[in-house]
Amino acid sequence: MINEQIFDTILDTKKFFVPMKNYFELRNYVNKDGTSIVYLKIVSRKEKERINFDILVNPKNWDPQKRRVKPSDKYSKDLNLVLDNIEAKITNIKTVYRLSEKVLTPKILRKELMEGVPRVNFNAFAKLCLTEDKGLIKDGTYRRYESVLEKLIDFKEEIFFNEIDDQFFNEFRRHFAKKGNQATTLNSNVSVIKKWLRRAQKKGIKLKVDLDDIISGSTSGNRVALTPDELKKVCGYYFADWINPIHKLTLGYFLFSCFTGLRLSDVMNLCRAELDDEIQFVSVKTSKDQIISLNKKAKEIIEGYEQLFVDFIHPNTMNEELKNIMKHLGIKKKISFHCARHSFATNFLRMGGKPEKLQKLLGHSKITTTMIYVHILSAEANEEIFLLDNLF
Repeated sequence: MINEQIFDTILDTKKFFVPMKNYFELRNYVNKDGTSIVYLKIVSRKEKERINFDILVNPKNWDPQKRRVKPSDKYSKDLNLVLDNIEAKITNIKTVYRLSEKVLTPKILRKELMEGVPRVNFNAFAKLCLTEDKGLIKDGTYRRYESVLEKLIDFKEEIFFNEIDDQFFNEFRRHFAKKGNQATTLNSNVSVIKKWLRRAQKKGIKLKVDLDDIISGSTSGNRVALTPDELKKVCGYYFADWINPIHKLTLGYFLFSCFTGLRLSDVMNLCRAELDDEIQFVSVKTSKDQIISLNKKAKEIIEGYEQLFVDFIHPNTMNEELKNIMKHLGIKKKISFHCARHSFATNFLRMGGKPEKLQKLLGHSKITTTMIYVHILSAEANEEIFLLDNLF
């Protein structure tokens, strides 16, 4: 008895599968170029399915016993690898349906193979979730989720649900930690992956892992900010005649946020014609109405470049450019666009601003969120007590 039959016979005792077997077969018809189509045949007692994967082989190079391409075909290794991969997918589909206690028939198996197998391949399922969420979640959230999907595909092109266990999350973290990802970034990634897996569970897909045992971890991160001296240095570069033109637009938006505290999503929604002594907007993240007066420096930044709030750049591109800019200026901090908001908050407090005023400017719902910046400055001050040692 072949493996497929053994597998299906065992599972049929649980009534989750109808007995079926699958194998590759060469079509009898020979094309003008001397090749024939290789079909996948799925056969059960009452149902048959035949799938064409556009694989062409010369009949003399086909082994009907092994159901594989003979070495006499120069493309045999590649073609056989494709056939092996198809069979591996079939095995995974059967396994997932068994674990999910779902009935699998030849017709359903064909559908799973031809439609991206979202009940088997987690990456395909995550992509489906992303498609369903488009337009229903905020743009910034969508981009973050999109980035997680790209990482999953980079980690492994196909991730089957039955492969996801505690070890999977550990390996995912190690893989991207080696690429320089911060712990907080990976915590956020894991949180998104868990959301997709919970959606899979709601659709009846059973998992090997208990998601409650997977701890995402804190995503608040270290609030990296520019000091007043660093901010002056960046401003000096922005207004300098020798600034690299490629940096001008990105730096303009970044500095505008440094002096207003606006999030990137809110900055990208502004139009130059609407900028006056104050700006009124609805926060993309919180959906709150906010009014912020533009200080002198924010106005100078707008006037410093005529394309500001006319031309826009993708957020990922801006974050890459900011790394280059900081490296060029000798600022050894991992700066992203969101650091502008942290810079605004810490420097506002440094200059004597009150936390409750900062709360309104940042649009925080709770004062406890704003107080984090107070604690950051307190920690900085505590470190500077050691300056007194220099007296001796």
